[in-house]
Amino acid sequence: MQWIQPEDYLPRKWRADDPGNWGIGLIGCGSIANTAHLPAYRKYGMRVVACCDINAEAARATAEAFDIPFWTTDPNELLQLDEVRVIDMAIHPEARLEVLRTIGKAPRPVLCQKPLAASLDQAVRLADEASRLGIVLGVNQQARWAPAHKALKLALEQDLIGDVYYIQHLMRAYQDQAGRWWTKMADFNIVDHGVHYADLCRHFSPGGRPWSRVHCTTAMVPNQNAVDPMVYSANIEFGPTGGREPLMASLQFNNIVKASRTHSYVWWIDGTEGSLSCTHDTLSIALTKHRNTVHEIKLKGSWFPDAFAGSMQAFIEAVREGERPPVPPEDNLETVALTTAMALASREGTTVDKERLLKGAGAR
Repeated sequence: MQWIQPEDYLPRKWRADDPGNWGIGLIGCGSIANTAHLPAYRKYGMRVVACCDINAEAARATAEAFDIPFWTTDPNELLQLDEVRVIDMAIHPEARLEVLRTIGKAPRPVLCQKPLAASLDQAVRLADEASRLGIVLGVNQQARWAPAHKALKLALEQDLIGDVYYIQHLMRAYQDQAGRWWTKMADFNIVDHGVHYADLCRHFSPGGRPWSRVHCTTAMVPNQNAVDPMVYSANIEFGPTGGREPLMASLQFNNIVKASRTHSYVWWIDGTEGSLSCTHDTLSIALTKHRNTVHEIKLKGSWFPDAFAGSMQAFIEAVREGERPPVPPEDNLETVALTTAMALASREGTTVDKERLLKGAGAR
């Protein structure tokens, strides 16, 4: 058995003088940039040469906190700097189209915060606009680079458990804090936070097998702060209709559990020769040929901030080599279509077909 080592799933430390260590221009100096993006880049030796935010105080404070040599409130000024080789666009979805058009005046590769957009129609529009402007666009679905998820993917690629037939995610958490922006966002638990798990479900599917239909139910808790349900249960089908395909997935997320001691996080992936599971800090491997043993690998690192460095490093390396971004727009449209279908299914009490949804949105 080929054991998985930390160097297999953690980002690399980059040297300041490495010609591949491109200067990053950050657009958006909010909470996620300051608590995840920038700490990750600093930890792994990545260079942030400029930052921008419409709020001058946010831009100035971010520059001072992370020793960024240039800050501005105008993206055009950031784009005038030759040192800015790649853009980290860490802003909310509603502002992305306008900023993308500004970048199109002096195109740079752009890694856009996940998801590309909350709605499928808007995601298609952003993808089309980036193509029209000649911008290489990637989507920062950084959960793929979280140590646990990267290790789980590596175990799958070693073909340890035979033919995968079932993918399951179970999560219990609490995010119904009064006054937070996400409590005012429609379908937040599915299309914004839940997009990580929809995307990972696709990422873990064998051979990138495409999903075809989804059924999703939700629950609205009395007196909750969020405008929409904070609980979902989704069953995802792959392949033609009929319930005889050799793969299915089940995603359950209860994000309004007040008893914090019961919070948990686990993925299960079952195959014909064994099962894999992971929490945030442990990868477990149970093989039918080792009936009395569960192999446990204690993982180093954490999703925040390590995954954000892994995502940006993979994006820069792909662009530098003239390859497609690790998560190009057309890939993320499949994920956004899945979360859109989940939200629609929960409202209508129906099973939603992907092809019908994509045709309706004009997606390619």
